[in-house]
Amino acid sequence: MGTLEAGLAALDIAPLAVTELAGDASRRRFFRVSLARGATVVAALYPAVLEAQADRDHEVQVWGWRRGLPIPRPLGRHGVVVASQDVGDEDLDRAITVRGEGVLDPALEALGAFQVCDRQDLPTPPFDAAFFRRELGIFEDLALATEVRTRREVSLFLDRLAQSLAAHPYRLAHRDFHANNLFLSQGKVWAVDYQDMRGGPDTYDLASLLRERGGAALADEAGTRGRAASRFGWVPGWERRYMECAAQRGLKVIGTFLRLADSGRADYLRWLPAVRERSLEALEALGAPEALCRAVAGPSDGQGL
Repeated sequence: MGTLEAGLAALDIAPLAVTELAGDASRRRFFRVSLARGATVVAALYPAVLEAQADRDHEVQVWGWRRGLPIPRPLGRHGVVVASQDVGDEDLDRAITVRGEGVLDPALEALGAFQVCDRQDLPTPPFDAAFFRRELGIFEDLALATEVRTRREVSLFLDRLAQSLAAHPYRLAHRDFHANNLFLSQGKVWAVDYQDMRGGPDTYDLASLLRERGGAALADEAGTRGRAASRFGWVPGWERRYMECAAQRGLKVIGTFLRLADSGRADYLRWLPAVRERSLEALEALGAPEALCRAVAGPSDGQGL
């Protein structure tokens, strides 16, 4: 009996069929498990060396579910197998294409649940400036040529950007609230890939939703973010905070995509042009150094971007 089958058996889940699903940027594998009477659940299988991470991720899931967050209901963990409610196959990227931008309304409702959730006893620590700066360091290492990376004005801008984000008003942030992690099912939007939720900048998740993946093609970003600011009660100055989050998050995502491509997962590069374009918009709005903007705009020497 394999690890997945043994884990399901220990959780009293009796599969009739098991189908592997598309993965994500992590090392986990995902499976749809068909049960009697047409029921299904989703099982995540972690590498054997990541059992502690599976335990932590399940703890975060239970914490969020008990607080009414729109995440899949936890069904149990055994070793490196974690079972959860199945929220279907229609992610927000597909839903926007088929149904139109009206599906953003339930997405904002889901985001609202995170915005108002009390973070007390959350197993994951909040973002801090050092965390933001480490993410930007991956971007520097993989996306910037040496002559750009070593320019004082570039490193100083990135230092200050990380420090500024850490000074924003904090809410509960999902951390990866983009269209491929949001699923429309049972008349509501559910957020998956929730295990890294933590205290973070108030506009962080909206920047992910509206400026990454399928969200980057939305026609009314300005109107949607204005409605969100009013709905969530963001204090004045949110427009600049939003652009700061968009810049940091965009550069972080560029670094992540390049890292994944270096490890053989080049399919993530299909998202790179749109992320570059949106990141450049944010950087220019913030008055970022010209050398950094040029590097994000396009390759100059065949390295990195």
